[in-house]
Amino acid sequence: MSSTIQVDKITDIGGNTMLESNGSGTFTSSLPAPTSGIAASAIDSGTIATARLGSGTASSSTFLRGDQTYAEAGGTFIEIAEANVTSNVGSYFFSNVFSSTYDSYLLQIRVMKFASDQTPQMRFTTDTGTTENSSSYHYWSYYGLNVTGSEVRGNGNGDTKILFTSGTDADSSSDGGISGEIRFFNPFANDSRSAVTTSQFTYRDDNNTYVSVTGGGVLSNSSPRYGFVLFGNSNIALLKATLYGIVK
Repeated sequence: MSSTIQVDKITDIGGNTMLESNGSGTFTSSLPAPTSGIAASAIDSGTIATARLGSGTASSSTFLRGDQTYAEAGGTFIEIAEANVTSNVGSYFFSNVFSSTYDSYLLQIRVMKFASDQTPQMRFTTDTGTTENSSSYHYWSYYGLNVTGSEVRGNGNGDTKILFTSGTDADSSSDGGISGEIRFFNPFANDSRSAVTTSQFTYRDDNNTYVSVTGGGVLSNSSPRYGFVLFGNSNIALLKATLYGIVK
């Protein structure tokens, strides 16, 4: 035998309403919210919203610090741009890729080949488009050794571009091309000492000799750099590269 108790209001001993029904399934509660005594194990389904865990913005590039603040992880590489050239182009622009978000950037060139043997070169762009700045570069590129132990070296003062290898190198489609990295430091800073690059490349030169070189360069004016362009005297036939912003 079952029984039913029907009430429309429950009050405490002082006459204060604790729970009230409108008779249609809607309840109004004045019960105090629990502030303690709930075990974490009681949460056995669903997920807790990230905004309830800490301040700041949670994303795939941030982590929750001990002070309950979301922050970017130190040393994280954030992909900014990807180059995938498989047919001839005169040059390749990484346009509008530099900003105040990062102090340094890394370009990893998995392979770059030209239509004919060429020296890989670079200029900065000083606007958000594809306008090349072609004045007052200083570079100390292509210092290294080939497999025979002979030195290769070169530098330029006040040139119109930065060169990354010596002479006319065997970077054509029939050869292995050039592979390596370029690091950019403070390219967006409004400072004549900014936009310093360092580089390290391996390639086979036009004498079919393997060469490993290091170097770098700088555009010595105080304009912020928004991006850069890779080119040679012949078309780029193949380019596979990724640009990363480096979180402090």
